[in-house]
Amino acid sequence: MIKNKKFGYIILVIAFVLFNVIVFAIPTVKSSAFWIAYSFTVVAFAAQMAIWKVAFNKAYTLKSRFLGLPLIHVGLVYLILQLITFIVFMSLPTIASWIPVVTCAIVLGLSGIFLISTDLGREEVVRVEEKVQRKVSTLKELQLDVEMIAEAQSDPEARKVLKELAEKIRYSDPISDNSLAPLEEEIKSKVSALNSKVEAEIIASAKDIELLLLERNKKTKLLK
Repeated sequence: MIKNKKFGYIILVIAFVLFNVIVFAIPTVKSSAFWIAYSFTVVAFAAQMAIWKVAFNKAYTLKSRFLGLPLIHVGLVYLILQLITFIVFMSLPTIASWIPVVTCAIVLGLSGIFLISTDLGREEVVRVEEKVQRKVSTLKELQLDVEMIAEAQSDPEARKVLKELAEKIRYSDPISDNSLAPLEEEIKSKVSALNSKVEAEIIASAKDIELLLLERNKKTKLLK
């Protein structure tokens, strides 16, 4: 990722150098409209560095790296639009100065809005993903606990009931809600308590946990 980012920066610098060589090699009148549009274009090039830094620096996981690509795409579209705007005003040296100011400001402002919206969208997706991963991890821990307790049972019926419970935990919906926290804590507590119960009590407790798990899963569906 770091190598790709460096290559991206090198390409951006080369593009900026070529832009300046071409712009100042073409024999055109360097009017106020030219310099205004040129200044905004330099800002657009500089903004790419900041945009890429934000896109890559927040890429903590492989998925978040891919989610950072739309941010880079928006930045490149902004640069292209600004380059087109510059070319237009470079070819119109006698145009009033306020026109390139307003036009370039609109391009910059709209691009900024889209960049912020895209970044916020990525952060929300990553936040939800992390929340789901935490919940999946918790359920897997509960599943493992029940499976370990099942293996320790000498009673075939108790072992069977616990294995069935482990499977139900495994296929439970990982998406949760804060309102379900007390119910989930009760499930965790009852699973932990299985270790201290005799085999005759384990079957009844496992059934109780199944009912709580069923209630939790149904409420999860209703809250979606």
